[in-house]
Amino acid sequence: MANKKFFWIKLKQDFFNDPYIKLLRRMAGGDTYTIIYLEMLVKSASTNGMLYFQGAGQDIGEELALILDENVEDVRALLAYLEAKKLITHPEIREDVFLVASADLTGSETDSASRVRKFRERQSLHSNGKALQSNTHVTNGNDKLEIEIEKELDIDKEIETEGEIEKKQSHPTATVRQQLSDAIEKNGFSLVLTPFQSENLLAYVEDDHMEVGVVIRSLEEASNNGKRNYNYVRAILENKLKEGITTVAKWDASKRDFQERRNANQVPTNDENAEWAQEMEAHWAGD
Repeated sequence: MANKKFFWIKLKQDFFNDPYIKLLRRMAGGDTYTIIYLEMLVKSASTNGMLYFQGAGQDIGEELALILDENVEDVRALLAYLEAKKLITHPEIREDVFLVASADLTGSETDSASRVRKFRERQSLHSNGKALQSNTHVTNGNDKLEIEIEKELDIDKEIETEGEIEKKQSHPTATVRQQLSDAIEKNGFSLVLTPFQSENLLAYVEDDHMEVGVVIRSLEEASNNGKRNYNYVRAILENKLKEGITTVAKWDASKRDFQERRNANQVPTNDENAEWAQEMEAHWAGD
């Protein structure tokens, strides 16, 4: 049976003190707009902050109104406000919407992790009950119950272990996210990349199992070549994937091999990675 995953949004204590939210609520119909905004955040929780236009409505505003069962004019007014305050962006297709705040507000949990959490709650209550009954006689029936609980604990431990492995394989740690964020800042990409593009770079670690060092080195190479744009970095990473290079060690080995072949006059003297990246950048830009 597939392990389901549940998503939710978690509001910070100062959410309603945020200047953008306070300003939104002071507008005519602001409370309605705020509720619609929260509905949009909930809707986008399972899609990494994206709301995709399916074509059911004339535009994303009408379509969201249908999905959320809200007044279309209210939705369009809210979208206009969020657009003006740069709280939404359009990473690829104009009608698709990325909610900037979604990443900071979204949480998730697999159903196996949920079972473990609930079991721990039951276990805690059971432990408290044992402490209160420490001076009482334990019957055979209670012994049987204890054995069943221990068996359940063993099963849930196995589930928890599988869940932890899945989490490690599927989700980058906070440290990895911070390392990438620092590299983006250090190499001058912080004002260039959209939140959606930054998440796409993180996906090379999460989905393609690259070392974060490979993504960081791609940022450094692009910066050193004066190419601080997303398409250039993406071209480098796609080239590395094509060559099966997912670790810094493999990158270094490939670089040494390239240098040796160059010294033996087996390859042109130009930097193959940079040339390929320029070609792919032009391709994605439509040149």
